[in-house]
Amino acid sequence: MTRKNWVSKAIAVIAWTGVVTAIAARASETAPQQTKSLPSTPERLAEMQHHFADVVRVHEAVIRGDLASVRAPAMKVASVAIPTSVPESAAPFVVALRKAGQRAADAKSLPEAAKATVAMVDECAKCHRTVGVFPAVTTRRPPEIGGLLGHMLEHQLATDDLLVGLMVPSPSQFRTGADRLRAAPLRSNQLRRDPEMTKWMREADVRLHEIADRASLAGTDDERGRAYVEIMTTCAQCHSVHSKVWGPGRGGQ
Repeated sequence: MTRKNWVSKAIAVIAWTGVVTAIAARASETAPQQTKSLPSTPERLAEMQHHFADVVRVHEAVIRGDLASVRAPAMKVASVAIPTSVPESAAPFVVALRKAGQRAADAKSLPEAAKATVAMVDECAKCHRTVGVFPAVTTRRPPEIGGLLGHMLEHQLATDDLLVGLMVPSPSQFRTGADRLRAAPLRSNQLRRDPEMTKWMREADVRLHEIADRASLAGTDDERGRAYVEIMTTCAQCHSVHSKVWGPGRGGQ
């Protein structure tokens, strides 16, 4: 296997065994909002993993600046069925999730799609709180490959943590993602030789760290959500420079 193919495979594995498994793995034994969580069942886990997979596909498409690829998974979210294995109290959140999915599908810009994505994740979090289901979080590390790709993998892990933090919801996990993003500076020897690309990447990296500083200090769900919209949009703008889409879900190409 060539290095290029190995790297592409590594990114794909991290993307799907990372976010989807971390979010849909199992319900937490305890929750601060309730004295007892809803018992986990294989049926519900399968339903949740299916729903989350489409949300993650929207999330990845937005982050890589690929607005055209947002529509298909967003439309699936817009027509998602109410899980048969959850209490009736979950129904209003699924309806709101559908509306957010439709807004993502109809988005005419990346910022619009990012806001709709965070709205979807927020409805998931509200449902988790109400029903008493708090998905477990796993700790992951990327392969030590260094360079620009290694830097991007660190960013991807950070955004995974931020996404999971919003969706569980877990403010501490969100803060972990923000701190991870703050601790991943872009070094000059990691930049591409394209002058325009280098300029965009430097500016985006500085802006990303500034937003991460604020995200780390965010004290409410709304503040965390707004910060993450900015982070997603900044990532998207950098990834789509020169009209070439690259980033999560595309093998980093």
